[in-house]
Amino acid sequence: MEPEQKRREMEQALRTAGYRITAQRKAILDYLVSTLEHPGAYRIFEEVKKVQPGLSLATVYNTLQVLTRNGLIKMLTFRDDNRYEANLSFHINLICASCGKIQDFEAETHMSPEEVREQIGFEVMSYRMEYHGLCSECKSGADRKGKNKKLSSGGLSPRKES
Repeated sequence: MEPEQKRREMEQALRTAGYRITAQRKAILDYLVSTLEHPGAYRIFEEVKKVQPGLSLATVYNTLQVLTRNGLIKMLTFRDDNRYEANLSFHINLICASCGKIQDFEAETHMSPEEVREQIGFEVMSYRMEYHGLCSECKSGADRKGKNKKLSSGGLSPRKES
């Protein structure tokens, strides 16, 4: 879906839920639907402040809370910082353990929350699929430095022969 169309649909959903579409909210929505990154609140604040100089960090946090609560974006919770994404289609988040970059990878197989509910009666509230590793930039940097270490299977140590 095109970013402009996605933003309009998000605005309509907010109006339907009783929220006003302020210039600041619109600018936050514009940024979220136009980026492939998974920015944190402060990054969103820094970027949107360029076009909305009167924006406050509190407005960003409040808007992100409203968008998340209404199912219009996903909040990815991490130990250090929450990150946000507007891509609600099924995908795998590829998370770099070195630089922290998150990339979307469209996956072929997926069982929708509706299918889970129909098949076993479990009501899915949220879901996310993540793979952790090294992005291509960090991996090539590690390869150049000779520090590339293979990940062990499931974090288990290799079995010693007796």
